[in-house]
Amino acid sequence: MRRAIALAVLTLAACVPGARALDISWAAFGTPGANGWYVSDVWVNWYYNNVVGTQTQFCNPAHLVSDTAGQSVTCTAADGTGSTSRTTAPIKIDRTPPATRVASNRPADFGGKYNHTLTLNWSASDATSGVESCSSTTYSGPDGTNLTLTGTCRDRAGNVSAAVPFVFSYDATPPVVSKVTASIGRKTATVAWQAAGATTVSLIRASAKAPTRQRTVYAGTGSSFTDRGLTTGRRYTYIVRAVDGAGNVATGSLNVTPGAASKERLLAPRANAKLRKPPLLRWRKVGKARYYNVQVFRKGKKILSAWPSKPHYQLRGTWRYRGHRYNLSGATYRWYLWAGYGKRSAHHYGSLLGQRSFVVR
Repeated sequence: MRRAIALAVLTLAACVPGARALDISWAAFGTPGANGWYVSDVWVNWYYNNVVGTQTQFCNPAHLVSDTAGQSVTCTAADGTGSTSRTTAPIKIDRTPPATRVASNRPADFGGKYNHTLTLNWSASDATSGVESCSSTTYSGPDGTNLTLTGTCRDRAGNVSAAVPFVFSYDATPPVVSKVTASIGRKTATVAWQAAGATTVSLIRASAKAPTRQRTVYAGTGSSFTDRGLTTGRRYTYIVRAVDGAGNVATGSLNVTPGAASKERLLAPRANAKLRKPPLLRWRKVGKARYYNVQVFRKGKKILSAWPSKPHYQLRGTWRYRGHRYNLSGATYRWYLWAGYGKRSAHHYGSLLGQRSFVVR
């Protein structure tokens, strides 16, 4: 009897003019990203309104777990008025950060190092929402080894990639070429230099009559070279070209004229002489000079300074300088000479008169 009454009610409700149909609504739950995207799993829950009689069909919550550029879910439910369907708007899910990489605008310049401004650009691929932006930067120093710069990319859903490093070495500081001098003979020129920070040095010769016709007469790691077979009276230009481990270049130059040996102040020993005993350093007398200052260097370090009053000075096998004892051991030595005027206490010196090297075996 009760079942018959219920059926009668359902039938009556279905026949009542103007009865409102079952209404289905939905809501999505997840972590919102950017531009209408979700960046996590999404649950879709269903809600029912205007139920007439007994609802005979329901929809379970929907669980979306895969990245998608747009997925819709449909629910079909029924009550006393019949069945009703509702489909969600497309739900966009991107839980995956972009796959990011980095590249510089050019390979390393020299020896695996960069020696001037470089640009780094990060780029990425993203299969679902697409790439929105990536980092970029320029680097101009300071110098360093195994430097690290990092950058990221972001997709349109708002996912940001892990920082991607770029490791590199940077050296934009050129070597320093200084004290380029020459000792000239009738047909020779001994060119000397200092090249701090250089790994290789080239000595380039050009004639003043043909400056564009250049010839490399020396390449190596030394600090002097004697160029022979020159033409007496002809003017030559020598260019010292120093290169460091990053490819940075520095130059220095001077002009020489073989045959002008009479202007050479230093007399003995000859340039780059090979000796087995302490030499007698000799030079031309300078008018009005009261004394001279002789300085001797070995491996770039000053090991002797003396003030003879005559134009010569005899080196010894051993001596003391600034509290240290030195021996004239096998090595390359370089000596410098200045003329002093007036009292020594006045420290009045002229310009450098000359410099030469000699080798003790």
